[in-house]
This record gives sequence, structure tokens and C-alpha cells, in this order.
Amino acid sequence: MIIRDLPAPFSLSWRDSVGSTNDEARRLVRNGAAADLLVVAAASQTAGRGRRGREWVSPPGNLHCSILIRLDRPLAEAAQTGFAAALALCEALSELAPAEFSCKWPNDVLCDGRKIAGMLLEPEDDWLVLGLGVDVAEAPTETLYPAISLAAAGASADAGAVLAAFCRRFLPWLERWRAEGFAALRQPWLARARGLNEPMVVRLEGETFTGTFRGLDEQGALLLDQGAGGIRRVLAGDVYFPR
Repeated sequence: MIIRDLPAPFSLSWRDSVGSTNDEARRLVRNGAAADLLVVAAASQTAGRGRRGREWVSPPGNLHCSILIRLDRPLAEAAQTGFAAALALCEALSELAPAEFSCKWPNDVLCDGRKIAGMLLEPEDDWLVLGLGVDVAEAPTETLYPAISLAAAGASADAGAVLAAFCRRFLPWLERWRAEGFAALRQPWLARARGLNEPMVVRLEGETFTGTFRGLDEQGALLLDQGAGGIRRVLAGDVYFPR
């Protein structure tokens, strides 16, 4: 990754290798070294993880970073920043590759229907750590959801260019969320959503169910129409689309 200056007010803390950029960012909080919009980025991770503790494959050439965000809204709303990040990443990647980018609930970005990026949001005291992984140079082959790299989508940009483009796009969405709450993100995210008004499969730890994806509620929960069973509100889970 070519290290580039990030747009203000972002700042960069670079590592050649870490276990997890999220863990490194949380360590900075505990040590009193946190700063709003400080980006911890690394060439590689040896213990990267995704949602539910799943391994996140982190080869060199991909983007592995975590952003510290000062929480000035209630902690219960912190996960909504993932919608702002997904919108920003779709916009940034659209600048770099001739492909269609969409948002997949809750925290993924798709490229031509295949996963290209994921996020892991973790609170730490009065901070939110927004972990971001983008398959820039290489995509994993053994995944729960089909994956693609930015290079395979026709882009020549490296991870540094992706990070800089993301930061430029993320700040306006973050500021809108801070000022207006989730109402500022809901419709823009739905306009980019994968599978709206289409059948969907939702998998929880001990349950799998189906329905039609009808949208998001005022807090960002998924609304699944189960016909005679009514609308089910889903707070967390893995979603898939029947072929």
C-alpha cells in the first residue's frame, strides 16, 4: 500500500503488520492516545476478524484499517455509522472501477453482486472503532458469500487510493449522521440496497427464516415481510439471496 496523506481531519497511524487493526485502535483508546477520525491501517493482519468472530483473510495489497470515531450520539445508535460507511465506500469504489456497487445489510458492500468489503464495529469507552476490510488486490476463495477483488473488477487503484477516496466520501455522511441521525442515511442507503423488495434468507445462530426484504426501520433494523406472519424486525444476522 502506498501511504498517502488523508484529507483533513483524518490522520493516519501506519503499521506494517498487526494482529488486528481493531484491536490496535482499541489499545490506543485504553492508552489515552485516541483521536477523532484517527485511521489505524496495516499492510497485513495476522488475526483479522469479521462479524461473529469469523476469520478475515488479510493478504498484502488489500485494505485493512480501523477508524476511531468519537461517540457524540447515544451508544445504542453507534452501529448506524456502518450505513454511512457503506454509502461512502460505494461512492468511493464507483470512482475507481467500472462496476456496480451496492449495500448488503448490515455491513457489507457488494461489487456486481459479490462481496468486496465488510465492516466490524466495536465500541470502546466513548469511542467507536469502525473496522474496514476491502478486497483490493485479492479476494478469498472459501467464503460464505461469493467474493471479488477490486482488481478483478477492472480497477488499477491500490489500497492507499481506496482509503483516501473512502475518507473523502465518509466525512460528509458521518457529519450528516451526527447532525441529523439515521434519518439522513436511511433512504440513500436503501437506494443502493441489494435485494430490496426481493426474497431473502436470514440466518441467526439457531434459526433460519425467509421473507421479502421491505426496508429498514427508523433505527436501521431490517424489515422482513413474512406474509401471513407479518413484518419481522431483524436486529442482527446473516442475509442471503435465493438464486
